[in-house]
Amino acid sequence: MTSDTPANPSRRHFLRAGTAFGASALVSNAAIVRAATNKNSKLRIFQIGTGNIGGMQRKGLEGHPKVEFAGFCDVDETAFGKVKDGYPGAWHLTDYREAFADRADQFDAVIVDTPDFHHCPMMVTALKHGKHVYGQKPLVHQLDELRLIREALAARPGLYTQMGNQRACTTGRMQAVELLKSNRFGRPVEAHIWTGGMSRGTYFVDPWSPITPATPVPGTLHWDLWNGPLAESLPHSEDLHPRRWRSYWETGGGMLADWGCHLIDLLYFAYDLPAPETVQTDTMKPADVCHSGYNHSILTYPGGGDKFAREKFVIHYTDSNIRPSFAALGLPVSKITGSCTMVVCEEGALLLEPDGKFEIYRKGKLVENEPLPEVEPRQHWKDWADCCLGEEKPLWTPFDIGSRITEPCLLATKATRFPGVELHWDAANYRFHNHDEANQTVLKRSYREGFAPPSVA
Repeated sequence: MTSDTPANPSRRHFLRAGTAFGASALVSNAAIVRAATNKNSKLRIFQIGTGNIGGMQRKGLEGHPKVEFAGFCDVDETAFGKVKDGYPGAWHLTDYREAFADRADQFDAVIVDTPDFHHCPMMVTALKHGKHVYGQKPLVHQLDELRLIREALAARPGLYTQMGNQRACTTGRMQAVELLKSNRFGRPVEAHIWTGGMSRGTYFVDPWSPITPATPVPGTLHWDLWNGPLAESLPHSEDLHPRRWRSYWETGGGMLADWGCHLIDLLYFAYDLPAPETVQTDTMKPADVCHSGYNHSILTYPGGGDKFAREKFVIHYTDSNIRPSFAALGLPVSKITGSCTMVVCEEGALLLEPDGKFEIYRKGKLVENEPLPEVEPRQHWKDWADCCLGEEKPLWTPFDIGSRITEPCLLATKATRFPGVELHWDAANYRFHNHDEANQTVLKRSYREGFAPPSVA
């Protein structure tokens, strides 16, 4: 890692000020970067977070003749072993901020594959520097970070972004969108979405678990950088790194936020939903240090008109495999046992699994021979790269809709701090109409100095 010494003033200035460039310089730099990309016919990528899901992004871009990885960043130096042989010319950093301070002319796009609480600072920094961005889901960790991302997008038009809900591009999911958009089963009445439970395993701990006692930090792990924007550092624990951070309030979003973008997205693609009006999440006791379980969240949207069957469109979103009563909906019990999105319409229902398999019901009976729409194959990662290179292609989840899909996931999650309370969401102002305590405690975080999302003017 480069040291912060008088011999390296650019990095020192960057870390103090949050950015090394003024707005005009950044616009100029972005133009230079895009010109260099076109001249060299290469998209040079800087990936932040190389392990775990980071490997899936690299594989998704594998074989693209115009993509090259310029550099990698990971706070765990052992992760570089996964990229050392395959990308021999790439540079390695443990502090992502150094790349923007000292190497901003060496890459055109950024992939963010880090724990949720790092997303917004990293993505806004990349957008400010005129870089195309691929960002993991959920897009951000805090409700107010939706505002920060949207403001950065407005200030940097022309950049291509993509949220990591790659499942949306499977043939079955794209067909499901077209079936619903065309009102094949009539107007939508309501939706039911459920996930599995949060339990100790590879990615999660049990609901309401404490953080385990601190353990020694391995010599290859830069724990201070792992904590990054957290105002109060968390102790090192295998329940935080490398994967179970998803379970904890300060670092992840529990089951609701982790899976929501893979399940709720169908409704946004099919019906172009606005922001929710209210959210109420019922659970046995509030989320604390760790996220809660056995959650039932009710998200209410404007409905009516020609698009919806009722004056309000309601999503019932649950975890812990809490399914609706199929009998009450006039349906036989489905064979689907895992996570699912069910859309109940006037003339039938569609049940969609995350991998794109679906069931169709009409008049309470399973339909085996429903004619299916043709959809054009899409390549989630390579389509984004092609757009960055100037070859326009449809993108399923650029950040403008990715932020909208993330919004109900965060609302359902944050409402677990106030079980049974209906929170009225003022989407235009990123606050709740009716709950001062919620406004003060679950909208935003205080960022550690040097790690806050920069201002994008």
